[in-house]
Amino acid sequence: MDASQNRREFKFILPPGMGEIVRSRIAEVMNPDRDAADGYPVLSEYFDTAERASYWQKQFGVPNRRRVRSRVYGRRDGLIPASAFIEVKHKLDGVTVKRRISADLDELGNLSHGTIPVRDLPESSVDSRILAEIDNLVNERGSRPVVQIRYHRYAYDSGPEGTIRITFDVEPRCRFRLIPLTPDDPDFDLPLLEPGASIMEVKTIGPVPYWFRNLIGEYGLVPRGFSKYAAALELYEFKNRKLAGTPPAPKPPVAKAPRIDGNDAKGRRRPAATTTLARRAHPAPERSRSLLRELVTRCLACLHLQKAR
Repeated sequence: MDASQNRREFKFILPPGMGEIVRSRIAEVMNPDRDAADGYPVLSEYFDTAERASYWQKQFGVPNRRRVRSRVYGRRDGLIPASAFIEVKHKLDGVTVKRRISADLDELGNLSHGTIPVRDLPESSVDSRILAEIDNLVNERGSRPVVQIRYHRYAYDSGPEGTIRITFDVEPRCRFRLIPLTPDDPDFDLPLLEPGASIMEVKTIGPVPYWFRNLIGEYGLVPRGFSKYAAALELYEFKNRKLAGTPPAPKPPVAKAPRIDGNDAKGRRRPAATTTLARRAHPAPERSRSLLRELVTRCLACLHLQKAR
């Protein structure tokens, strides 16, 4: 599957032991990505503003949101060569697209301080537009590194012309010590899931294949949202702030619909006088016209009486 294509993503949190069972079933149908049947490590550095705007946008379901992250691949045995990328992950109305450019490890460190990589590219190049987008998120909106995350990934891909990719991320761990990322660095000490649990993520273009729907039905698997970045903040950063007496940024207020049942904001019945005054202050148009007609009728009757006398 082409990583730059628009796609839909579904995540499943697999309890201890279930990941290996489901992964073995997937391996019967799909080939491992990069011929790495035993997987490969992925290291990422997530960017956000000081107010954690990206986190709160996700929590409130903002339909159009973007986030910057840098990512490093590579295995110590050389089966997966070292490589690095700077990515913009863009989610719009449930569809995800990932735009990225390749980078050197030194450029990742410079990006942490707001220095955008320089490329000698034609103005029409896709990379130049991605670099401008990264510059906007980092230097204009103030995104900076917040946390680094590592996990071991087993990936199965249907190929460049295929429409589905399935990954299993095991042992996800994080650290808030923002040291330079290096391939296959094991020094991450804060777990994001219970031991043995894993994250299965399905990326698909178009409908999910029938065989996969049968598989998740067989094991009773239900998709659920899960963000490694959000989990890291909730498990460690926000908890530490609370212990230190500094709570995380408050959630934006949600407008409440006006009550129409005659009760106040605390559920208490409003006094009858309040309702009566409201009616007097705003008489119904039909009632006003009736009073006017009655007054005119009485005046005419008086005139006729005077003439009769």
